[in-house]
Amino acid sequence: MDNLLAIEAELVQRLQQRLAPLRPAVHVLTAADLADVTEEKQLCPAVHVIYQGYTPTESRADGRAVRIEQTWLAVVAVRNARAVQSGAAARAEAGALAQQVLLALQGWQPADATKPLQLASAPNAGYSAGYQYVPLAFTAELICRTTPN
Repeated sequence: MDNLLAIEAELVQRLQQRLAPLRPAVHVLTAADLADVTEEKQLCPAVHVIYQGYTPTESRADGRAVRIEQTWLAVVAVRNARAVQSGAAARAEAGALAQQVLLALQGWQPADATKPLQLASAPNAGYSAGYQYVPLAFTAELICRTTPN
């Protein structure tokens, strides 16, 4: 493995492929795509792939290999102006898209991971004036090795 964040590109590609048949078209974006974008200017519907960090889970005594668990968020973002006060329409739309994201990623194994993705605890969902956000968290296991000097 030559890139600690290589799974990002794999996640984006997987979601683009699996969500391509949906209408309206779903944008699959990364954190870089969201930099300096205000809420009213964001592309919707969308899934934002965001790296959340890692946890070492096992390490060799000599320090030359470590198993890590990365956490990735797939944040569903939709905008639906119907029933803005209650947010019911936006929640329904976000829930349906979140289900498609879950089906696309749960149990799928990226090439750079050592085992299939696992669903993990995610941050709370959010709602703001017609915009609904539903984060799904997945963990990926990787092994990082160093070579002797």
